[in-house]
Amino acid sequence: MALAVPAQPASAAGATASPDDFVVYGFSQSDVHEEDPQVYELDPDTTIRAIGKWSTAGDEAADYNFAQIGRYHAKGITFMGSGTASVIFPKDFATAEVFDDMSTRDADGNPVPHDEFGFPEPARRGNIFNPSYREYLLSWARIQVDGGVDGVNFDEVNAGFSGGSKYGFNGNEGFDDYAIADFNRYLLAKYPAFTAADWKSRFGMTDDNLPRRDVPAGDLEANFNYREYLRAGGWNLDPLNAANPLAPEWGRVVANRMYAEDTSFTATYLRRYWKQIVDETRAYAWRTKHRRILVSSNGLWPYVDFNSVGMYPWNPDEQTPDFRGADYVPVVDGHLNGAKSLQSQYRYLKDQSARIAGDVPVVVFIDWPNDMMTNYLNLPLEEKKDYWQIFGAEAYANGIFPAFHLKDTVGSPTATDLGMMDFFKTYTRFYKEHRALFTDNAIAPEPVRVGAAGVSASLLVRRDTGRRTIHLVNHNYDGGIVPQAGFTVEADLPSCPRALTLVSPDRGRPASPRYTCRGGKLKLTVDRLDHYDVIALS
Repeated sequence: MALAVPAQPASAAGATASPDDFVVYGFSQSDVHEEDPQVYELDPDTTIRAIGKWSTAGDEAADYNFAQIGRYHAKGITFMGSGTASVIFPKDFATAEVFDDMSTRDADGNPVPHDEFGFPEPARRGNIFNPSYREYLLSWARIQVDGGVDGVNFDEVNAGFSGGSKYGFNGNEGFDDYAIADFNRYLLAKYPAFTAADWKSRFGMTDDNLPRRDVPAGDLEANFNYREYLRAGGWNLDPLNAANPLAPEWGRVVANRMYAEDTSFTATYLRRYWKQIVDETRAYAWRTKHRRILVSSNGLWPYVDFNSVGMYPWNPDEQTPDFRGADYVPVVDGHLNGAKSLQSQYRYLKDQSARIAGDVPVVVFIDWPNDMMTNYLNLPLEEKKDYWQIFGAEAYANGIFPAFHLKDTVGSPTATDLGMMDFFKTYTRFYKEHRALFTDNAIAPEPVRVGAAGVSASLLVRRDTGRRTIHLVNHNYDGGIVPQAGFTVEADLPSCPRALTLVSPDRGRPASPRYTCRGGKLKLTVDRLDHYDVIALS
């Protein structure tokens, strides 16, 4: 069975590759005028976002170092541009009035500050309900497309709804005139037959503040004004309070997530405006460059070519007593907790992404600056390597992809500074050589039984061929990996394989495990498991 598949050039001629073929992702973000030579060393299929537009840096084509795109393409690497889709500063706009108009607002109609960022200048979140703000996002995306990027990553698209530290992150944000007008459109469309009596009995509205079809939705003096409703109910400081009858209709925005089943107002209209941004970016690239452009964002989003999920504390991916969410960089007393498995969290992300975006690749990266990145950077060198050999491998083992961390934009040590580059180059070579084992995989329904404690197992099936692979990740860890030897693995399959081939980034060459199979009941013996083994069933 041929396992080694040569790496396909992603963009050698400047044409955008399909993410369906990507198997090695890097994370290296630079300011728009900078370049990271580590990317050429690692030689991934792509980086999640090679450059990032921030504040006024990236407003003009002259701000960029677009010459590096040719160097990416010469190596066969797809170049993703990017920019913040939500953080704004006063200097970003011509006047204070424009800045105010672009800003999100609380339920009293006041701009919401975001001093918790710690920036020396006042920061706010941009208002995606404002068509001028959406055009502002598209303006810098078009500059990047003109410069030759293969894709654009819009970071933190729906981040302007938390309320920030001023309101204890209780959701008191996003209540500007543009959003209130759209809320009127949403209510009138959802309840087309409602009379005045219905609005009053269902939501406790008053005669002087009701949705009206005979008045423009944006006329907030004559039509329904949700801010006035909130003030009258005493919810203007806490608009998502459970006592507010309209809170479920408005919805609770989860940053960097757009759940498929959420049909609330905010989800419905954010989904609509996000699709508009994506469609217009793609249309512009096709109209001006006659080529496809990739689009991604931070989190789980529809309409993307791949989902890139930042791993950070307070994520919504696992219910924990302290609300910090899934622990994607598990550390105990400053050392790696390799005994923990992330299989359930990775499968959750894969499943949610499929529900939201369909069968697009899912990539996880350590977001920054936050505790998880700090924990990773502070690990001893060998434990940093173990992190990728255990938890990066476990991502592959469950049908998603890790992005190997090279560089951020806040001055943290780079992979080279940390002594990680030689490891990354050697480690990622395995995945590129065995590319066909890791792309277009789904979780197979058949369970896998392992005769060794502390080993997570999964069975993946390739969608196009039905080929199955068994993945074993060792979580026996005590300051370093504790190898397991001579244990059995069993699986119930639709049919018996003709042959088994075991490959591993920990081994020098493939092996042929001993196995028996009758009636689809497979039983094999693994001679040794260090960090990660993959058993291909032909």
